[in-house]
Amino acid sequence: MEVYDLLVLATESAMALAGFAGIIATFQFRAQERVRRADAVGLTIIVVFSLLAAVQCGLLLILHVLGVEETSIWMTGSILAAALNIYHFSRFLKNIDGSIRNSRLLTIMWILQLASVVIFVANMLNAFNVVFHREPGPVLLSLAYSMFLAGYMFSRLLLIPIWRIVHKQNSADKPKTATSDSPEAV
Repeated sequence: MEVYDLLVLATESAMALAGFAGIIATFQFRAQERVRRADAVGLTIIVVFSLLAAVQCGLLLILHVLGVEETSIWMTGSILAAALNIYHFSRFLKNIDGSIRNSRLLTIMWILQLASVVIFVANMLNAFNVVFHREPGPVLLSLAYSMFLAGYMFSRLLLIPIWRIVHKQNSADKPKTATSDSPEAV
């Protein structure tokens, strides 16, 4: 499989992921009066990361079709990837405040942001022809990372509401245990 085939595949996957997320969100939040901030941030990550990855792939494919030299394509791809990483990181810092209360999830999100910084550095090195020599690797890594984050948030969007219902049902099904303060304990 050629690298440009991977770009086509990434574009198609990104569009499908954004589309399915929109469908799920429409049905999930339709009857709710309140939407949790974490759900809104997660949906935003899915849609924005997916669509920006698709745009990046599309631009690189257009450059390829126009006959632009490969090293110029990957330099451009690395500059785009680095710019998108800066955008993603700035949005993360803006949206993280108050959206995550679970310390384990917060730790995971900061680890993912650390990975974003490493990918940013790799793309900058690739763009400036240092260590990497204007090759597709850092660009594809950035696209894979964006798609991984969008996929992770997609799975959360899909599964967390289901688990909330399961936990609520389990809580309702459990027999109430008598405590010393309750009338049943006497």
